[in-house]
This record gives sequence, structure tokens and C-alpha cells, in this order.
Amino acid sequence: FKIAKNIFLVYNLIMFMSFLSWWYGKGLAWRAEKILDGIERSIDTFSLGLLLKTWFAPFRQIDALGVVNASLEVRIKKFFDKLFSRFIGAFLRTIIMVIGVFYISFRAIWGVIMLILWLISPILPIILVVIFITGWTPKIIPKIREDFKNWQKNTPTKEIKPTKGKRSLLL
Repeated sequence: FKIAKNIFLVYNLIMFMSFLSWWYGKGLAWRAEKILDGIERSIDTFSLGLLLKTWFAPFRQIDALGVVNASLEVRIKKFFDKLFSRFIGAFLRTIIMVIGVFYISFRAIWGVIMLILWLISPILPIILVVIFITGWTPKIIPKIREDFKNWQKNTPTKEIKPTKGKRSLLL
């Protein structure tokens, strides 16, 4: 029985060490690769480089085709059509670029947070047990408790009386 108990302990120790070596080795590399793929997909979705290259290009210009032998009035009209279309295009591309930069930055920051959580999650149960045993609480918990008691004191209590009326068959 003693030998079987020792074999069981050795087996569990080997499994635990295998888990940790995978977690901090291949698992960490896999997680980092997934995070970088997500950021890369976001960069590809917003295409910031292409938006910068075409920043002042006309936006969906259907009517303002090139005119060769047209009157001055038609040429001026086409010029202002193109100019207006360029302003609309620049405005929309600017909005998309700003949203894209914020979204890509958010994905990068979220990725760093996820990597940090990946690194500490195997030891997090040990940390939480130590916190539980020592009785440590964040400084905000007593403030929340005090605010709740003050709220209870200041809330008027009303006695709710049941209404007498017809009862349904189910009640």
C-alpha cells in the first residue's frame, strides 16, 4: 500500500510539472500568438496604411467623370463636385482612422492584460488561499459596508399589506 501511495504521488507530481512546463512554455507561446493574430486582424480590418494613402481621395464619386471638351460652367461644377467628395472622403476616413487607432490600442492593452493573467493564473489559487487565511480585504470593502448601512438607515420602511381579493386556482 505504501508503494502504491508513493507511485500515486510521483505520478501526480509528474503531471503537475508537465502542466506547468506546458503552461509557461508552449501554452504561453500559443496564447501570445493568438493575441498577436487578433491585433493583426484588427490592423488588417481597419487598413490604416491604405486609409492614409487615400486620405484625400474622392469618396464614391459617380458623377464627376473627367470632361475634355465641356463648357466652363460644367468644368467648375465638376471641380466643386470633386472637391466636396474629397472633403467627405477625408472626413469619413479620419473618423475610421481614429476609431481604428483606439480599437487597435484597446486590443493591444487587453492582450497584455490577458498575458499577465495567463502568467499568474496557475499561482492565483495559492495567493487567494493566503489572502483568505490572513483575512485581508481591500480598503474599499469597509467603505461599501458603511455606505450600505447608511443607505439602510435613510431608506423609509413601508409595511406592505397583502391585498384581499380573488385568488386564482393556482394560489
